[in-house]
Amino acid sequence: MENLLDRVFKISQYITDENFNVQNQEFRRDPWTMDPLPELYISSEKLNIQVARLVQVVKNGKAICSIMGDIKSGKSYLMNLLKEGLKESLWKYANYDKIFIVNFTSDEFKEYSLTNFLQNIADQVLGKYYSTKEQIIVELKKYVMSTNSLLVVLLDNFNGDNLYAISQYSAKILKLLRENYSCIISFNLSDMPISLNGLKNGGWDHFTYLIRIADLSLEEAKELIRSRMCYALNQSSFRVTEVFSELAIEEAWNKSKGNPWILISILSDAYSYSQKKGSKSVSHEDVVEVIDLFSRSTVQDGLDDHEKFLYQQVLNNLPHRERQVCEYLIHKDASAKEITLFLYGELSSTEYRSKYMGTKSFLKRLKEKNIVVMKGQKGRSFLFGLNPKMKERLLQRNGKDLASSYDGHEFVTT
Repeated sequence: MENLLDRVFKISQYITDENFNVQNQEFRRDPWTMDPLPELYISSEKLNIQVARLVQVVKNGKAICSIMGDIKSGKSYLMNLLKEGLKESLWKYANYDKIFIVNFTSDEFKEYSLTNFLQNIADQVLGKYYSTKEQIIVELKKYVMSTNSLLVVLLDNFNGDNLYAISQYSAKILKLLRENYSCIISFNLSDMPISLNGLKNGGWDHFTYLIRIADLSLEEAKELIRSRMCYALNQSSFRVTEVFSELAIEEAWNKSKGNPWILISILSDAYSYSQKKGSKSVSHEDVVEVIDLFSRSTVQDGLDDHEKFLYQQVLNNLPHRERQVCEYLIHKDASAKEITLFLYGELSSTEYRSKYMGTKSFLKRLKEKNIVVMKGQKGRSFLFGLNPKMKERLLQRNGKDLASSYDGHEFVTT
């Protein structure tokens, strides 16, 4: 599960002045990775009990369950772990001869219809293609009943109309397959009414079981840091205070409000910042400084919560120097030469050319990825990684410049 930076600038964090330079060389592995690795997942005892109950419900069939939480609270992380765990072990606890674990995300659907949803399921369960939903329903129902099979469908990262549609289709399939079908849907907490309305329109009026992922406690935050340091250094134990002071951890936890993704983002920034200063550990002041430098707030108008969060993270996750370039771009539509002089001052011709080429290369990547830099009322800059369709949505509305609809905001396209 890559974060937005990994997708947009795959190798930018390893390039410095055109030379390959791996950051954090003392780490054998990346402590800030967002890959869904079981050894890095931190959860409370309460959540562990809830997941155990969820498995009990799912294994008996005739169930539609939900996992919900705030944006980037760890829903997809948990869904990935569930997918692997159910594939490996559910057969031990369920009274079925065959079990199929099918996982879908919103990226896998080019169109939303019951026929398309059933075709995707039939492809994985039956290994066949049928052109009509009636054919699929007959064959799928006959197969799961004759083979005593349980079909478990995991649906992750759906929102808006797509969440409504996929919830509706899940309810309709449940009514057809009954004890041979279970489904788990994950969504943002604010989207629960959308999913519930979809279920009701599909003929099912409630979730069989619900899990809400709570924010991390301070102790869980410390355990998250400890596990990541152990992972990065390939050690079985580690004292967190060797890298982060107690006050630094508390400040990052407070500002993240217990959201694991934001906590990791702040700690990563603070660690890089302290390293550049030559500090041996991250202090409370380092955390405060990076929070002040790079706001985690998002633009509030025109975008849904999911989009706002993802776009903001492009800026939050860029390496320190590249973020400085973006901060400078907010003040003027500058050239690579102007930015280089602003960042580095007077340099020898050799050094200048090296810095200039690095800046020019970064600006080129911004343009290639359709990046828009946005100026807010308070002078804070925002960086948006946009595909052409989303760029058009932001910059135009009914043929008019969308910037005029944002009170006090100005768009600057690099």
